[in-house]
Amino acid sequence: ASWVLADFGSGVFHWSVDNYGNGRTPVMGSIIAAFQGHHSAPWTITYRGFCNNVWKLCIPFGLPTVAAISYIAGPENSMVTLFFTFFCAIEIMSQELHKWSHMTKKETPAFVNTLQALGVTIARVPHAQHHLAPYDGNYCIVSGLCNETLDKSGFFRWMEHKVYELNGVESNAW
Repeated sequence: ASWVLADFGSGVFHWSVDNYGNGRTPVMGSIIAAFQGHHSAPWTITYRGFCNNVWKLCIPFGLPTVAAISYIAGPENSMVTLFFTFFCAIEIMSQELHKWSHMTKKETPAFVNTLQALGVTIARVPHAQHHLAPYDGNYCIVSGLCNETLDKSGFFRWMEHKVYELNGVESNAW
């Protein structure tokens, strides 16, 4: 369940940074700039080392978040803490899973190719759809499991209209 929630969460996060803000946005600006810049040069993610690729997601999903969840859940709810700790770890790893979807089979270890073939992690072809015009779907980058449901239901268009209704900011996807 954490894996599916993480796929959904990666999609919402990816959608939000693709469509709102810029490099000057407080706290999240560097993450937003990296995600938005990725569309003009998607292959460059494959040049990043592991730590360089995942460290920025430690800001919203790292130890302070896990500690807060543990504190709020309390010691009697260790399964809740475990669920959200696993969720946060997957969110942090989502950029590495995303990177693998931009690499060839020869560039990735055999276990990565197996995970992609089984649908455990986002595969090359499904993720490539995100990089085709109109660039307004296939945002989930953990496994891609949630993409079809979110795209067909119009979830992100609905979210964009809600954001616009609340603050008048148009999505970059418009």
